[in-house]
Parts: sequence; C-alpha cells; structure tokens
Amino acid sequence: MIAVSTPFRRIIHILAVASALTMPRVALAQCAGISEEGRWRNLDNKGEPTYIDVKMSGGCGDEVLNGETTGSSPHYTMRVWVRQSTGKFYGRPAVKAVYRPWKNKKWLQGNVPTGGYVDQMWVHVEDHNGRSQLHVFIKHQSLDSKPSAQSEYWFSK
Repeated sequence: MIAVSTPFRRIIHILAVASALTMPRVALAQCAGISEEGRWRNLDNKGEPTYIDVKMSGGCGDEVLNGETTGSSPHYTMRVWVRQSTGKFYGRPAVKAVYRPWKNKKWLQGNVPTGGYVDQMWVHVEDHNGRSQLHVFIKHQSLDSKPSAQSEYWFSK
C-alpha cells in the first residue's frame, strides 16, 4: 500500500467532489415517471374493472448526448382485472396505451378486447376530493348488433 500524506488526501477528496459537481450527470439521469403508473382500485365496489395496472417501459426518449437524441421512446401498457363469478380475478391481456388529447387534457388511452366489445379505456390522474385519483372513462364499443355503452369511474392507489 502506498503511504499518502493527510494534506494530499484532502486535496484528492476536494478534487473528486469538485469534479462530481461540475461534470455532466449523464449517468445519473432518470426518466420522470408518469402519474398514471401503478395499480389502481375501483372505488365503486360493483364497478368493473376492479383493478387497472398502468406501466411505463423503455427509455426516456429525451436524452441528448452531443446534440443527438439517444435512448428509446417510452411506451405504456394497460391491464385490467375483472372479478369472475367465482370471486377470483381475471387479468385481461395487457394492451398498448398512448397519450391522446381529450377534454382539453392529456389522457392515456388503450383498447381492451372483452369478447363482443372493445373497451376504449381513457385514464387520467386528477385531484378529486383532495386526493390524486385515476379518472376512468370507458367507451364499450360493440363488435356486433349489441348496443354500445359508456361507464365512468374513479380509482385510487
């Protein structure tokens, strides 16, 4: 082991701290998560779906290195869980979701096949009754002669 004097150790420590504060933080950059991400529970005990899982994966899409955008774009998935007649939960396959403008806000939208319908799920986090809640609007689009319908729910984490 090399013997180093105390003043020299202090200088090395000061240089290490100074370089950490002045150098770019590319390695420490993190993506900002989306407010819709997580598992949400329907506040209406009889409402379906009972749960919604929203996930973000992929890169930030906004990382810039030497003037070039790097990384991959983020993508989002939505999975709904419905209660079966047995009382157990069934998770429908996860679907891709994208942000779309609606009602002057940015909503995450995904199309969930449910058999004779496609549920167009529109979700958006809002401050509701003093808490962050997931506002969910569902357009139940019929694939045959059955009538289409709409549902609206509030979910919490």
